Amino acid sequence: MNQLDQQEEIFHNAIMNMNSMLPKSFDTARPFEFSEYDIRGFIVQTSDSLKGLLKNHNYPVCLKELLAQMQVAVCLMTSIMKFEGEIMLQVRGNGNFKYAFINSNQNHETRGLASFEPPIDDDTPFNELLSQNSILSLHIIPKKGAQYQGIIDISGKNLASCIESYYAQSMQIPTKIWIYSDAQNTQRAAGILIQALPTKDKAKQKEDLEHISILTDTTTMAEILTLDNEQILYRLYNQETTKIYPEKPVYFKCNCSKDYFITRLAHLNPDELSKMLQQDGKITTECHCCGSKYEFNHDEVIEIIRKAKESRH
Repeated sequence: MNQLDQQEEIFHNAIMNMNSMLPKSFDTARPFEFSEYDIRGFIVQTSDSLKGLLKNHNYPVCLKELLAQMQVAVCLMTSIMKFEGEIMLQVRGNGNFKYAFINSNQNHETRGLASFEPPIDDDTPFNELLSQNSILSLHIIPKKGAQYQGIIDISGKNLASCIESYYAQSMQIPTKIWIYSDAQNTQRAAGILIQALPTKDKAKQKEDLEHISILTDTTTMAEILTLDNEQILYRLYNQETTKIYPEKPVYFKCNCSKDYFITRLAHLNPDELSKMLQQDGKITTECHCCGSKYEFNHDEVIEIIRKAKESRH
């Protein structure tokens, strides 16, 4: 049995031996920092928020894992941001995989979606799912101020290493990221980010970051997907002096609503809306992100048609 098989067996044995209750730290993001080093960190664990993201979708396993890891990555990134607004991580493919995106805001309210055409093999690795012509991008959307878009190099072996390179090259902030996911079986994912803080002693900070990275690298998927985050932080850093701050909840929360779809329908051709009404006596829409359905009766559709005609004048 090779090392990967051993790790997988340990993980699934841990899952089988767990109580049915998840540790309380799942679906939270928790900041921490090191008293003796100019380094901060964040740990995120998802379960219900991931289930909400994947519910009502028949994704191949590789896309489930990609979305799970993107959700964790975006929550780690929104933990860092110092403004109110949103961050969107998006990847556009070039083949049967079309695109995937995850949005999150300062409250860790996440939503997202992937689009593909079969067939896609369940076990397609990250660097094959994203071909040479794929584009991975980060969109920063503050409530106030200018928006920003950055392109992330996809030459890394996984999503975490790609985002690490982005912070190092584009933001020039030394950052290390670990992301783990089991979206198919347990529908859980988790991640840890450690990042350098402003300091005058860059040489010492580089050594300190390497030291903390070596400790963090001992994390296993079995631990981070089954233990409470306080246990994980203690196991990793019990010989360091750390400050652990209160958790913030992580959600799956779609922004769809009946009013949102009224606005979307009012942009359609009034004649097409009339045909749809004649066929069914109503119009039913479905949100691609969460699967929620919204029904518009005869009178509501007539009002939408009126708005659609007004918008064309």
